[in-house]
Amino acid sequence: MSPRLSTQRRGRHALRPGDLPSVVARPWVWALAAGTAAAAVSVTTLAGPLVPLVVLAVAVGVALAVGAPRALALLAVVVVVVSPPLEALLGGPVGYADEAVVALCAVALPVRRLLAVGALVWFPGTAWFAAFVGLGVLSAVREDVPAGIAAPAAFLAVKGLLLAFGLAQVDWRDTDLRFAGRAGAVAAGVMALSGLANLAAPGAWARVTTGRAPLEYVAGLPALNGLFGHPAAFSRFCGVLAVGALAYLLVVRRSPSVVALCAACAGLAVLSLQVKSIVGLLVTFAVLGARFLSPAGAAVAALLGPLVALVAGPPLWALVRGDVDLYVLQPSARSRLAEGGATVADRYFPLGAGFGRYGSSVAAESYSPLYYELGFPDRFGLRPGEGAGQFLNDSQWPALYGEAGWIGAACFVVGLGCVLVRLLRPTSAQESRLVRWVRVTGVGWVVLLVIESFASPVFVSAPSFPFLFVAAGVAASFAARSSSPLSSSSPPTSPSPPPSSSPPPSSSPPPSPPDGQVGASARTLAR
Repeated sequence: MSPRLSTQRRGRHALRPGDLPSVVARPWVWALAAGTAAAAVSVTTLAGPLVPLVVLAVAVGVALAVGAPRALALLAVVVVVVSPPLEALLGGPVGYADEAVVALCAVALPVRRLLAVGALVWFPGTAWFAAFVGLGVLSAVREDVPAGIAAPAAFLAVKGLLLAFGLAQVDWRDTDLRFAGRAGAVAAGVMALSGLANLAAPGAWARVTTGRAPLEYVAGLPALNGLFGHPAAFSRFCGVLAVGALAYLLVVRRSPSVVALCAACAGLAVLSLQVKSIVGLLVTFAVLGARFLSPAGAAVAALLGPLVALVAGPPLWALVRGDVDLYVLQPSARSRLAEGGATVADRYFPLGAGFGRYGSSVAAESYSPLYYELGFPDRFGLRPGEGAGQFLNDSQWPALYGEAGWIGAACFVVGLGCVLVRLLRPTSAQESRLVRWVRVTGVGWVVLLVIESFASPVFVSAPSFPFLFVAAGVAASFAARSSSPLSSSSPPTSPSPPPSSSPPPSSSPPPSPPDGQVGASARTLAR
């Protein structure tokens, strides 16, 4: 390889299979790593029964990060999704599984890319999100928040961003996106089966999965919770799947099976009886439909819309009106939380009260001293004690402006705007339909989850927190690769020699394009 091409490779974002240090591919390195892991597992058995499992899991994760980063990324998203039901079933340290895979991806995948390429793919809005974190940390230092409270609260506030930053360092391919679509279809099928079982035996299902009766009935239908411990988590995940299926229909391919999956997931989200999810889905479907729906599809929607509204309108309206009366027109724990956050942001202007002091799960677990000052112990759902403060983490925004101040919350909002801009912009002039599907799905997730964020901590709680950020990270990865001159699917052309002349001898083959580019470009041209 010529020095010129070698220099280009070191300064670009395209990661090739041979870019990792050659020592990683040597068998003795893996043998040494396996021996070290076995010794570590053996030694750590003295510290407790779970420590060896943790060490082994970390070793497997690091090995995946080096040899199969896409598999690690998929595993991380799956762990995030299944962590709530696993925590309810097994309890204990399983509840930290999602944070563990986030930390692993946020460290291992960027380190891998730095060793291979010497450059990182930056997540959209990184500077603004970093300013948000910096203000929250500064305020925690100023207010003498213990490190054992401030550090985990800061990590939880940005764990979705950290996961997306790690996944942005992977060179994704169209085949990976196609596999992700199949995985989403499988997840939709599992949710549908659990929803049907929930609907068939609501009392028994709820007692097994949540330990109590269904939270609510409307027109004789129970609030479905599926595999999750609360209908809100089930509705958010079903809504995420429904938006992904709708975007696939509008951008990639229309198929009866995808229509069925979209309708099933949307219906399950509605049957969870969560007003925020219903409103978020209606708005998201309207936004995507107005942008991408064909005239024929718009005509069908216009014909079926009145019929659907006639059948489903009255019970849905009763549900929405009940929530508006409960949470908006009357004093409630949620409104008290929002008002208290504004009071805290004003009192501690401009930095806020610090991470772990207001509105977050860490502040609820440690029961922040600010809650006593605000009179929360006298309010139902905001009291100290296990199970008594179920509304202390009932919304996303009070934690943002309460802990990082008004300026910090504004930085977070601008960062979200950068994420939306990245998703709205094509990653390249030859962008494939699957990459466009990821972007459009991400736009839908931004709309859906921002609406839900006013009544749920969707940016930090499983199973929903990674999705909108991960879509932006994958889009950033494709955009970074397409910006490299070496990402072209064919080498530069040169004038053809005269027919009578023979081609000059070549001592080395031409440089190969990055992994996955030839197939992706061929498919794009075929379309």
